[in-house]
Amino acid sequence: MDVALELFVERGAAATPVTTIEAAAGLSPGSGSFYRHFKDKEALLAAVVEREVTRVGKDPDAQVENTDGAGEQRLATQLRSDLDYLGELRSLIMILLWERNRAPELAEWVRKTSADRGIELGVEALRLAGPSAAVEEDEVAAATVMQSAMIGYFLAAEYFGASPADVDPDRFTAALARLLTNRDA
Repeated sequence: MDVALELFVERGAAATPVTTIEAAAGLSPGSGSFYRHFKDKEALLAAVVEREVTRVGKDPDAQVENTDGAGEQRLATQLRSDLDYLGELRSLIMILLWERNRAPELAEWVRKTSADRGIELGVEALRLAGPSAAVEEDEVAAATVMQSAMIGYFLAAEYFGASPADVDPDRFTAALARLLTNRDA
């Protein structure tokens, strides 16, 4: 599956012939040996995505409990950790970008198991940080904005090969935390 992961990240599952996967895995290309392990390429794609979700899974309780500090600083520290986590998800993100139209059920599963859980954790992190009045009005929407900002920053840095406007990750997460928290908390 490591070989398939690399190939799917590089070119997407649709553009990766089974024979290429077989050859890269040390199997005889065209021999059908691939099909002894997987029903089809879609089954391999699902297995690769599921393995990546499991591999990079975080303990949500440890995430919230192990962040020291108060208010704004606590949230900034958590957000910085979350940016590092997005880096661990890079391969999964790339595959989902390639396959979102071809395998919408897979993207939906990842959304439900990972992205939606991230929103729930975001609400909890905002509550612990002392949210601003605007955040308190709609915590779920605020956590969605926070998650979207984080993913947008990550993807922009990946795409351009540098932090947007040379705002480094620490500065970005500190600014985002400042926007979302009550400075008096």
